[in-house]
Amino acid sequence: MSTFTLSIISDTKIIYSGKVRYCGIVSINGAIGFEANHEPFMGILKPGSEIEYIDENGTGETVTVEDGMLKFTDNQCSIIVSV
Repeated sequence: MSTFTLSIISDTKIIYSGKVRYCGIVSINGAIGFEANHEPFMGILKPGSEIEYIDENGTGETVTVEDGMLKFTDNQCSIIVSV
């Protein structure tokens, strides 16, 4: 299965950095999921939402955040968060 690079970063630490198959977030405009080669996207996370991702081995994880913003471009997804 195709993967993309996901980085979830707060002001104090790198929460996750690596290859994933999927990442799902809830933006202020609704839920959206990302897979490899998704079209470019920028958005603001809904306050108090969760980020779900499935790594390249198929293991799912969830991160709860206070707020944040996301950018997906060139098969890379960067999410800057407050936790």
